[in-house]
Amino acid sequence: MSAITTILVTIVLSTLSLATFLANLVVFFAVGYSTSLRTISNIFIVSLNIADILVATLVMIPGTLNSVYGHWVFPKELCPIWNSLDVMLCSASVLNICAISFDRYLAIITPLRYKNIMTAKRAYLLLAVLWIIAILSSFVPINNGWHNINHPMPYNLTMNSKDPTCVLRVSFLYALLTGSITLLFPMIIALVLYFKVSEEAKRQELFVRTLIAPSRVLLGQDVTNKSVREPFTRKASITLGVIVGAYVVTWTPFLIVNIIDAACHCFPEDVVTFIVWLGWGNSLINPIIYPLLMRDFRKVYKKMFFSCCPRVKFITSKSNEVLDCKLDKPIPNGISNSNDLVQSESV
Repeated sequence: MSAITTILVTIVLSTLSLATFLANLVVFFAVGYSTSLRTISNIFIVSLNIADILVATLVMIPGTLNSVYGHWVFPKELCPIWNSLDVMLCSASVLNICAISFDRYLAIITPLRYKNIMTAKRAYLLLAVLWIIAILSSFVPINNGWHNINHPMPYNLTMNSKDPTCVLRVSFLYALLTGSITLLFPMIIALVLYFKVSEEAKRQELFVRTLIAPSRVLLGQDVTNKSVREPFTRKASITLGVIVGAYVVTWTPFLIVNIIDAACHCFPEDVVTFIVWLGWGNSLINPIIYPLLMRDFRKVYKKMFFSCCPRVKFITSKSNEVLDCKLDKPIPNGISNSNDLVQSESV
């Protein structure tokens, strides 16, 4: 790469890694800061958050150095560990998204029985199973050379480079099995659960409108979309849809390319690297979704921001007081619009 390209790649990848770390760190602190966010549902979000923080620090930073320098800069003994962490943490992130979908499915389909079904003990047990699956699909086969019996060691596999490299070449069987267990099956489960949640949300929304419409007709009021508040289930299904949609968009290309490349090794290295970074980018998307679509997180974020920056809160409150005073001030006679009011006050 040229010097300018190297600088641009360094800036982009470093910014992406740092943004992923900071965004997930804010979510982690938000749950610890507010007792209202310490719910069973958010246990799965915290687990996903931890996986994404580790992806940013233990996976994306070495990946950035790999892309910038073009070779492995750490001791070769760390190469299989890094590859194992990559597979484990990305698998854990995807499996946690599947667990979030399952949790939301239970909360919406069986709201009255949800607390009895999804207890804290069962939530932690489910997460333990997911993390064990992620470990068994990464550290065990890679460190034992089962991922590719022809190339059991993941370093120095690029024959056209004299520098030490860290490239994980997997067999077709390993790519197919691991991709199916940690990507394809969770993707199918998450999509099925999302569509079921979406259908239930539409049914409950129709039910609410059916109950409210007769009373408004009797009172002589029009029933509009704005007059009926959107049910919680509808908002939850939208949030879940965005999370699952981002997961599908970012990880589907990797699933396809990884299986095909394991069979033919026909994709250029730059294409594979881009596809890998696209999957890692999902760890940045997840913490952005929460403050945008989840009201509880927005409130805590706002409270945390004002507690860290009290001066901003003071200025905002004073601005609101001044605005309220101007709005409450009676308009002088002979002034017909806001421009005349501004001129009158300036005089």
